[in-house]
Amino acid sequence: MVIAVAAAALALGACRRGPDPEVMRAAIRDADLAFAKATKERGAEGWASFFADSGMMVTPGHNYVGRPVIRELMAPELGDTTRTLTWSPTSVEVSPGGHLGYTIGRWERTARSGDSTVVRRGSYVTIWKKQGDGTWKVVLDIGNADPNQ
Repeated sequence: MVIAVAAAALALGACRRGPDPEVMRAAIRDADLAFAKATKERGAEGWASFFADSGMMVTPGHNYVGRPVIRELMAPELGDTTRTLTWSPTSVEVSPGGHLGYTIGRWERTARSGDSTVVRRGSYVTIWKKQGDGTWKVVLDIGNADPNQ
């Protein structure tokens, strides 16, 4: 009897080790890729839908907080059909508890005007927080253009 109870306790303890970091990194990577896809398909609405209610976007000289504010900020850029914004994560990490993670990646913005096309590239960091329903939402997004652009 004592051996059975000890074995059960060990089994329960093994189950409580926490989430598998590889599984969590894959979930965050998938969220980042879905974020890019939603933005491509639905513009500012898709972009804003991936932010937590109090998510923040940091730009040079200003911080934008909250989904409605971020949607309004991005509407002109993402509603312009002469521009495209794409990105892809190159690195993903997750906290030991599996509730926070971040992606680092590269972005590219293309703007067409008549016969010319201007391409800008840069890097980004997005911090993700796991929500109560199991989804991942952006709590902080920062992007920087490459030098000399």
